[in-house]
Amino acid sequence: MNIEQVRLLCLSKAHTTEDMPFDDTFVTFKVAGKIFAGLPLEHPGLLVLKCNSEYFDDLCAAYPSIHQAWHWHKKHWVQLQLDGSDISDALVRRLIDDAYIQVIAKFSRKLRVELDLEELFQLSKNSFPPIE
Repeated sequence: MNIEQVRLLCLSKAHTTEDMPFDDTFVTFKVAGKIFAGLPLEHPGLLVLKCNSEYFDDLCAAYPSIHQAWHWHKKHWVQLQLDGSDISDALVRRLIDDAYIQVIAKFSRKLRVELDLEELFQLSKNSFPPIE
């Protein structure tokens, strides 16, 4: 999966915006103002994603192209090398979906209802088992 495909997938998520809050070298994708993904433009092929801390260690151990994101919280953000042969496009899509869900899970129920994301959140409780 290339960065343009990643960009389009992130932007396809409801209420997602794209901006460069830090500088002109790092693109972030936010849902309702909260970051779930980022692309460091100075390092093409890298993707930074919010990650479920419950399977952070297992994910990093299972895939050499996935590790703790540099300059991000150690247990909540992973960095993927998109051109890594050990990471399938399906896994990248799954991790982007999970990053999005990780962020909306922190929203109040009232905000999820207001944004029409409550049903997605409820469905995700059963459809996002730990990644193996």
